[in-house]
Amino acid sequence: ALGLLDTPSEQRFDRLVELAAAVMDTPIALISLIARDRQWFKARVGLDVPETSRDVAFCAHAIVGDEDEFVVEDARQDGRFADNPLVIGDPGVRFYAGHVLRDTSGLPLGTLCAIDRRPRARTDSQMRSLQLLAELVEEEFRREHDRDLIGELAESEQQNRLILDTLSEGLILHDASGRIIRWNPAAEVLLGLSGDELAGRTSLDPRWQAVHPDGTPWPGDSHPAIVALASGASVRRQVIGVHRPDGLLRWLRVNAEPVLDENGRATSVLAAFSDVTEEVEARTANEMLQGELRRSEQMATVSLDALEQGVILAGFSGDVRRMNPAAERILGYTAAALAARWTSADWITYDDTGAVLPPERGPLRRAIATGLPIAGETVGWTRRDGTRIMIRISVVPNATEHGELVIAFTDVTDEHRSRRLLDATLEIAPVGLAVLDSRRRILRCNSTFARQADRDQAELLGVDVLSLLHPEDHAHASEHGRLLQTGQADTALVAHRVARADDVDMWVETHLAVIPDLDMAMAIAATHDVTEHRRMTRELSLFGHLFENSNDIVIVIDAGGVSRFTSPSAYRLLGYPDGYKAPGGVLEMIHPDDHPLAAARLAELSGGAERVEAFMVRVRTVDGGWRHLECVGVNLLHDPVVEGIVVTARDATERVRLNELLARRANHDSLTDLPNRNMLADVVGAGLASAAHSDAVLAVCFLDLDGFKAVNDTLGHAAGDQVLVDVAKRLQTVVRPQDTVIRIGGDEFVVVLDGVTGHEEAHRIATRLRDAVTGLEQPLGVRVGASVGLTLSRHDDTITELLRRADEALYRAKPHHDSRIEVFEQQSEWQLVVHAAASAFAEGVNGLGTSRVSMSASRSGL
Repeated sequence: ALGLLDTPSEQRFDRLVELAAAVMDTPIALISLIARDRQWFKARVGLDVPETSRDVAFCAHAIVGDEDEFVVEDARQDGRFADNPLVIGDPGVRFYAGHVLRDTSGLPLGTLCAIDRRPRARTDSQMRSLQLLAELVEEEFRREHDRDLIGELAESEQQNRLILDTLSEGLILHDASGRIIRWNPAAEVLLGLSGDELAGRTSLDPRWQAVHPDGTPWPGDSHPAIVALASGASVRRQVIGVHRPDGLLRWLRVNAEPVLDENGRATSVLAAFSDVTEEVEARTANEMLQGELRRSEQMATVSLDALEQGVILAGFSGDVRRMNPAAERILGYTAAALAARWTSADWITYDDTGAVLPPERGPLRRAIATGLPIAGETVGWTRRDGTRIMIRISVVPNATEHGELVIAFTDVTDEHRSRRLLDATLEIAPVGLAVLDSRRRILRCNSTFARQADRDQAELLGVDVLSLLHPEDHAHASEHGRLLQTGQADTALVAHRVARADDVDMWVETHLAVIPDLDMAMAIAATHDVTEHRRMTRELSLFGHLFENSNDIVIVIDAGGVSRFTSPSAYRLLGYPDGYKAPGGVLEMIHPDDHPLAAARLAELSGGAERVEAFMVRVRTVDGGWRHLECVGVNLLHDPVVEGIVVTARDATERVRLNELLARRANHDSLTDLPNRNMLADVVGAGLASAAHSDAVLAVCFLDLDGFKAVNDTLGHAAGDQVLVDVAKRLQTVVRPQDTVIRIGGDEFVVVLDGVTGHEEAHRIATRLRDAVTGLEQPLGVRVGASVGLTLSRHDDTITELLRRADEALYRAKPHHDSRIEVFEQQSEWQLVVHAAASAFAEGVNGLGTSRVSMSASRSGL
């Protein structure tokens, strides 16, 4: 019936919602009208959409309540709205305060509401202001019908009388001469005149004492009703001051609407007016305040210059119009120099982690783009001297014709660094940490503390820390807390059990310390899980000793390799005095062979790598020895708290020794310490590769001891083992430095002669090898000799072919049992055919044993 839905926006309603947003200190304010299936916004600020469905509307809840006020302080905690799309999505409603708008009959139309994106508590003063603003909105709703009312009055005397008697606005009907012929009760109340005093009076009556807002007299012939009669046109929103008979000056907003005949002449005029005294007085007071502000401009300038906070007044285009001394001191720029940087797009803003923010995400650009203030954000700027600083900034846009920004900021670099240090300490600390208020409630805690309590971190906030203790330990812990609260102690150490939901028996040791603070008493609790320690202390005291004397090393170095911090275990492990630093940095202490690896890993970390995989280096001890350290590096150079490379190292000397021993045992004979069969192919392959690039050739000698079985059978295996050891030593004394002696099993040896000139030299060395064996002192008269098979490499030899020939030469020498040396000669064509057949017969079978079987078969007439 009011015809409000889907009407164009109007400045009078827009100003009211802007005022509501300012009074309630919220980013969003609305005049919301509730229809059958939707809510439609007659006016809005801070919200782009013109309407929403009714089923998600907070205002739909407000209009069906028993009270005109409807408040939701945190929508996430309210079961009615926790899953509302306007809460979990855009615009992220958290706080809602609405006042129901009603028509003159009391029917609810919608609400005037204020919305915030953060939870907050209502205040009585704000809710009273919202109520008054809602009443103004209702008055504006009713004011829409002045023109319709005039038509209705002209059509029906009875309807006119009814409306005149019920309206709260004053209504006066003038005839064509300007005389008052009708009025409503509200007119008598507003003017302070009785009906007898109003009847027949005109605007020219000297009893009227009317004034303009500036205090000058208002002539009767310029009264809105007289002007409307004379012009035949409506006169709107004229503000007139009227001196009532009781001496009060009341300010009225007057609308005059002429009633025209068929010829367009005004036959009467209806004047509608409402009391706007409070509005005018407020505006007058504001003008007086502005005058006072102008008079105190000099004082304001002095105060601005005295601020420690930087303040800049800048245009939307980047021109700096004013800048106080604190801003110049913090940034190192003059106003002109700063404006040049801004307008050249050479100004970089960083977030609180040091990452570069895209220009559109900077606080200045966002304030200009949205028209909304930015309050208390922490960003990074760069001073003129190149120093990176962190500032806490607030930006208030003033969308005037030329556009201005008020920018206020404070240097919080030290505070930011301290907070990062606290964050890093909380997160990497191996102990639980919690900050407590004076009532033992948890204000903040790290993940270790939450794990110890078997709770989520968010769940612990506001919890009495005493409730996390085992009930039997409450009294003991409470006494320590009392001593801290009364100032009888500054610190306390309490061992207690944790009351966990999973009933795990956990003991922690809690260090409590009071944090001096002028505003609020606080304490910090550091909790260390000592469950395992207590158990091990009871069961095995040795574990405690080993734990206290751990050899793990932690060292912090800069990008150049200079040590900034070294844990005491380093001095204990390497023998250096406490506090010792190598003059040339930590790389000076690295073994020369390992120096490139350590330098490369350090370069990776200095170059930006976050961490490097574990690597092994040898480090010099104070007595000149070397210890193997297994190291892991983490790059924290970018962290303003650490600004270094953290290397953790563990002594791996014994492990390396054992690994080397195992590796040697895998490739060396355990009895003679000679290379074993596993190395044979590698040694021969390397010799062939070398011979392929020189004029020399590779020779291979197979040795098999003659009479060795008799030693074992007669004297026992211990004597046989001793013979093998002696043979190995004798063979090593007669070979050249580049030759290799290998025991391939039992009483068989292979000697690889690297780089011989030909058969003559090879045979000469083979003779020395045989003589070295036959020259051994004979145990108890048991004679030991050596049969030798010798072959030289050819241009296209393979490892298998070369070893096969040496093996065959040995088996030619072996049957004689007279320490004979047999040299493999070039075979005839039919021998090669027979050999090829034997090889085909043995195809797919690996090992010298199988080759011997096949060659024996060929010699037997195959």
